[in-house]
Amino acid sequence: MKPNGRRPPGGVRHPAVWFGLCRAVAAAPAMVGSLLLLMLGSVAVDRWAGLIPLAWAAGGAVLMTRVGERMVVRAACGFRRPCPVQAVALKPAWSTALRLSGTAAGDVELYVQSARASNAYAAGGRSVAVSSRVVEDYATGRLPEKQLVAVLLHELGHHASGATRPMVLVSWLTAPWRLARSLLTGLVSILAGPQPRRGALVAVVAGLGVAVIRTLHQGQWLVGEVLILVGLASVLCPIADAAISRRSEFAADRFAADHGLAIELAAALRALNDGHRAPCGWSRLLSSHPTSEQRIRALQTATVELGPDGGRDTYDAVDSAERGPAEPGSRCQTMRRQS
Repeated sequence: MKPNGRRPPGGVRHPAVWFGLCRAVAAAPAMVGSLLLLMLGSVAVDRWAGLIPLAWAAGGAVLMTRVGERMVVRAACGFRRPCPVQAVALKPAWSTALRLSGTAAGDVELYVQSARASNAYAAGGRSVAVSSRVVEDYATGRLPEKQLVAVLLHELGHHASGATRPMVLVSWLTAPWRLARSLLTGLVSILAGPQPRRGALVAVVAGLGVAVIRTLHQGQWLVGEVLILVGLASVLCPIADAAISRRSEFAADRFAADHGLAIELAAALRALNDGHRAPCGWSRLLSSHPTSEQRIRALQTATVELGPDGGRDTYDAVDSAERGPAEPGSRCQTMRRQS
């Protein structure tokens, strides 16, 4: 995402660009596992053995382009261009969010995902989407324009922090590993019968433990060490990725707060939460998002840190620039003085 040359006033600080790199590092064992699986599978095709890994790598290179990202967000995420009515409705809020973040209109593309849940997304390095439910809430007045701007600015904050930039590529490069893992856990669940999910997980861990013990007992230390590393990576890497993702959510929230929309984003989180229960236990460790309560508390803290105006001078400056000078004594000028 390239700035358009406009810098928002007020000394807005931008999050450090490290989230995407850290998530890619956390996914490195899965990418290596995918490569090993592809190399193992390519042995069956003999002289074409190098073609499968080469096609896998070439596919990743294509996905890093604008056209490749458009294809994957539409096919994998269900994103689509807003229809004419939706485009007209979203244009004012989207334009304001772009100006606040200093982003050129052509650098990021806005999509709509057909879904009954209220949500918004940032994907790759050029894509932002809102669910059709968010568009409906905005059209009916349940979600005011400032709150929608805050939500969109939060998603642009993900691009500013680099959190989502490598994730389309990472998802592609880890796909063989994730597919193999899903097949294995599905097979274990079938063999375990109608047991709880936790029972299937215990069975997988127990099976891996037995395999490690047998290989070590037979003196195959290298194989045993590889199995131990695979087991640890399968557990620790998703936990690390989820923790980094949660930190990136706080950073994107702070991005919106620095641009004067902390209160509006907190209100939007309350409106869009729809009474969802917070995850607990193992699910909480693997959750990619903090709870709404945690995010709202962080936004309240940011408001205090930003001072009496809560950073609103940034939003007000852009809003005034968009509206232009008001006529003396006009209703618009009166409303600005009151705000």
